Formats: sequence, structure tokens, C-alpha cells
Amino acid sequence: MPAQSSHSRPTVVISCKVLENLLGKRLPSDVPAVWLDIMLHNSPKRLGAAVQERIDELTEPSFVIVGYGLCGNGLVGVKSREHTLVIPRTHDCVAIFLGSHQRYVQRFFASPNTYYLTKGWIDARDEPLSDYRDYVKEFDEETADYLFQMKYQHYRRVCLVGFSQQELDDYRAQASEVAGFMRERFGEVEYEETLGSTGLIENLVRNGAGPDGADEEFVVIPPGGEITMAHFMRPGEAVPAPCARSERAT
Repeated sequence: MPAQSSHSRPTVVISCKVLENLLGKRLPSDVPAVWLDIMLHNSPKRLGAAVQERIDELTEPSFVIVGYGLCGNGLVGVKSREHTLVIPRTHDCVAIFLGSHQRYVQRFFASPNTYYLTKGWIDARDEPLSDYRDYVKEFDEETADYLFQMKYQHYRRVCLVGFSQQELDDYRAQASEVAGFMRERFGEVEYEETLGSTGLIENLVRNGAGPDGADEEFVVIPPGGEITMAHFMRPGEAVPAPCARSERAT
């Protein structure tokens, strides 16, 4: 089924809420957006089902900007139906915050096993220290220690990504507390900060005008298509592990 011209289709956004601040304020005022629960990335099957549900709710053929990466294969199997989907060609949303897949790969080789924090994740309490506190409330301290170790023991660096020096300053204390907590349990865990880039997000919005301008940074799924892992692979690239938020083999 060939794609219709994007000019005859409305544009809509279906995205993780963690991108609401960065993506939402760059959208034209007439583009509707749905912001899905940040915690969906912890369950890739639920993430894919939630995205599919929102796609299926669209009442007319649309051009859909999907604000996710592959995210632990969560998007695999999502069908475009009568719509055209455009998605950042990244394994998870860390690359979106860093501004490009290329910068993501560079950081992977320079510093693997990095856990990333942003304003959105910290505000949503989607970070290791809050995880541990939730484990203690739900189970007990011994079980919490075990679950925390199983989930986070491979990380050796915590990196706060901010989009201004002010944002880094505002969230430094919370991010440093997370790094310190992990250091207490796992030994040497470094802390760093880096400025993110809105380049990929801005390109995503520009490509919201139609798939003709899409490049290697984006996956375009035409009407009648289905998202596969192969859409996100580049020549010579290893198959990503089902892991998000880290550079561990992703």
C-alpha cells in the first residue's frame, strides 16, 4: 500500500512523556500530542501495546511522529495501519537526548556501562535510588538489596544530561545522590555531566512535515507496514540487548 502524500495527512505525536518538555515545545500549535507513561520503558511489551493502541485510535490516515527509540525491542511488531510512522533510528532514547546516534556510539566506546539521568527521569522518580526505596516499601531491605544489585550492578558511571548549565546546576544534587548511593553498594562508580543536544529532536519535528526528508537518523514505516528490529540496524552493528537507559551493549 503506497504512502499518501504527507501534505494531505494531519501530523500527530505519540511519545514517551520524558520528551514532553523538549519535543512538545517545538511542535506547531496545531499538532496534537499524546504523552505516554515514562514507566512503560520498563516493560517493552506494554510499551508496544500502548503505542499500538494510540495508533489504532486515530480516526483518519495520519503522519505519526513516534517519540521513542527501539527501547528494548518494545516497538517491534507495532503496525502502522493506514498511517505513516517516523521514528528516531536509535536503540533507546539516550541517543535522542545526546542529539544523534553518532554521539551515542562515541560515548559507548569511550565509557560503556553508563546510566543516564535527565530532568524528566529524575522528576518522574525513574532512577536507581527511587527504585531502591520502592523495593524497600514493597518487600524488605534484604530483598531490596538483592533486586537492586541484580538490576544495577553492571553500571560504573552515572551521567546527568542537561540542556543548559542551569538545568545541570538544578539537578546536580539529586543526580550526585544517585551516584553516591550506587558507589556505596558497588564500589567505584563515577559521576559526570554533559550537555545534551536538541538536534535530533529538531530534525524529528522537521521530518514531521513528511517522510521525503527523512535520512539515516529516522525510520519511516509506510501504511500497511510493521516495525522490525532490522529497521534500526546499521551495517556492522551488533544486535542490541533488551536494555534501555544504558550503553551496555545497546
